[in-house]
Amino acid sequence: MSDDDEIIQAFLEESREGLDQLELDLIELETRPRDPELLAQIYRSVHSIKGTCGFLGYQGLEALTHRGEDLLDALRAGRLAFAPAIATSLLRLSDAIRTFLSAIETTGEEGADADPAILAELAAHLEDRPGAAAAERPTHEAAQPSQDSAAPDLRSGLHETSIRVDVDLLDRLMDLVGELVLVRGKVGDLAAEEDGGELVASYRQLRRISGGLLESVMRARLQQVGTVTRKFPRIARDLAASMEKLVSVELHGEDVGVDRAVNEALGDALVHLVRNMVDHGIESPADRIAIGKNPEGRLRIAASHEGGRVHVEVSDDGRGIDPERLAAGAVSAGLISHEEADTLDGEGCLELIFLPGLSTKTSVTSVSGRGVGMDAVRANLERVGGGITVASDVGQGTVFRIDVPLTVAVVPTVVVHAAGGRYCVPQGEVQEVVHLGPDRARKEVSDVSGARLYRLRGGLLPLFDLAEVLGLPRSTSSEGITLLVLDASGRRFGIVVDDVGATVEVVVKPLTRGIRSIPVFAGVTIMSDGRPALVLDPDGLADRAGLTTAAPAASTEEAPVVREAPSWLVATGTGGRQLAVTMSSVWRLERLRRDRLQRVSQTDVIHYGDALIPLVRLDDDLDLGPSAPDDGEVDVIICNSTAGWIGLVVESIEDIVPGRLVPSAVPGGPGMARLELDGRLAEPLDVEALIAGAGVVR
Repeated sequence: MSDDDEIIQAFLEESREGLDQLELDLIELETRPRDPELLAQIYRSVHSIKGTCGFLGYQGLEALTHRGEDLLDALRAGRLAFAPAIATSLLRLSDAIRTFLSAIETTGEEGADADPAILAELAAHLEDRPGAAAAERPTHEAAQPSQDSAAPDLRSGLHETSIRVDVDLLDRLMDLVGELVLVRGKVGDLAAEEDGGELVASYRQLRRISGGLLESVMRARLQQVGTVTRKFPRIARDLAASMEKLVSVELHGEDVGVDRAVNEALGDALVHLVRNMVDHGIESPADRIAIGKNPEGRLRIAASHEGGRVHVEVSDDGRGIDPERLAAGAVSAGLISHEEADTLDGEGCLELIFLPGLSTKTSVTSVSGRGVGMDAVRANLERVGGGITVASDVGQGTVFRIDVPLTVAVVPTVVVHAAGGRYCVPQGEVQEVVHLGPDRARKEVSDVSGARLYRLRGGLLPLFDLAEVLGLPRSTSSEGITLLVLDASGRRFGIVVDDVGATVEVVVKPLTRGIRSIPVFAGVTIMSDGRPALVLDPDGLADRAGLTTAAPAASTEEAPVVREAPSWLVATGTGGRQLAVTMSSVWRLERLRRDRLQRVSQTDVIHYGDALIPLVRLDDDLDLGPSAPDDGEVDVIICNSTAGWIGLVVESIEDIVPGRLVPSAVPGGPGMARLELDGRLAEPLDVEALIAGAGVVR
């Protein structure tokens, strides 16, 4: 690319960014027409494009922006009173500028001259001058010269903190880092076979460096959600105007970062949602006034980041969605039967909106009504590992909640085995891993009308055999059941597998054309042994297994929910003492090599994710100090409460059983009462007291 090409490319990128901001400012100007700073900012956006046009010789674009600059200058000086029609004309000016930019990018030339209608429309506002009388009495703000319209300060470029990087280069870097993660896994397997030595030390250093490199490249690939959401005030305004409605859009969390590929899928989904909300949800001004609402409807798009995932909430204050009407429409369209509709609750009825061919609109318009869109929204989000749910209050509004991963390039996964195959499940959707012995499996797993249910801490959890869902021979192991508890867009269920392996970071690659349409797979990866493994899509598994609602359950007549006593995790401590922790405090169970435990300020700690978790030793015979041998393993119960995190080191973990407290004191014990567990007595641990004793800060 020549120097001239680089200059033109930079001009195109900067101009489009300026136009994005210009459109937001023009919509804001309709609510603050007398704001001199806002007017100055709008003027600067057009003035910057005009100035660069003259330098590059784009005379047609320069003439167009010059006409817009004249109109804005009259507004700034008070010679022209603002009117909504002026904002509309300036938005059309923005569209005309974009047409010029597209021609320059495609052909290198401006192409045709500016549309004469746009030029005439801008000139007409100047000729009418309904605010000419105000020019005789300029306000103090208008009389002051604007420092912002002066020539740019060239010294500002001396301390730039960012540069433009080609997207293809970032993608190439991400591919290379992905290969590095793969090699790191192979080295880790080799290091695990050695007992100490230089290879182990080198692997730890490689893991630390590659982890930092991966994080840096991922951050470089992040885009602000605002690059997608900032266009929706303009989209909603134009669409509402065509329907004679009034709509305002609130944006929150625009600075939240997300991977570029995820951001593209998010943008496609939001386009459908915003258009449907303006068309379906927001009432006409007359209808809103009649029911006591503000004549102007409100849309809100809020993004937030939590736990490695991005959450986007899109809401309106419109008419809402009637679940019964939606179910009746699904029956009328032949998508479900009358019997199926009768079994759905309100939440299940709302889920029907994602069925292809179903629409809440009674008439077809140019915007919606053909039942195409919401199914595509969910499919596009699931393609990048995301999901969407809906909630609505009739007469008050509707809320769509979108959940997407921060990135789709390198994902932490849990390796599982089923029917002789190896698969990866995204760790973000795995809530816990449970193993049931033969006796517990017979007692706690029930078959109700062909559905397999597991009683998990007083509730009923649907179970599906992974091999059976994939169309493979079902396991007939007599050693009990191993299952993963998953949460797929609010749908909680368990998948039965043959074995659960390690947690590994994998590089997710797109599926080949032959299996791309199979919804249970999200991608493919190469494991450290060089063999491929398919990455499972929890949402696709739930769909394939027929789990269509967020809270499926059998009828209370067939499978009553029994209110059982709280469940406790039983462990063995010093001298065979029986200790117990309530399952509501248990986060995970780990078996760790002793060399992973460290001593900091007389406290044993462990690196867990990005945090240091203090350890409390409940077995005095365990020597975890610096002289402890590197070989061997210890059992650790990772606990969490409102007070913080802690790891409880025990001699062994025994079982999970229901129990009840016996009101009698335990002298010198860590608990406050005896715990009766199937006829045995155990000492219940007060997790919050242990956390406080370890000096954990919230």
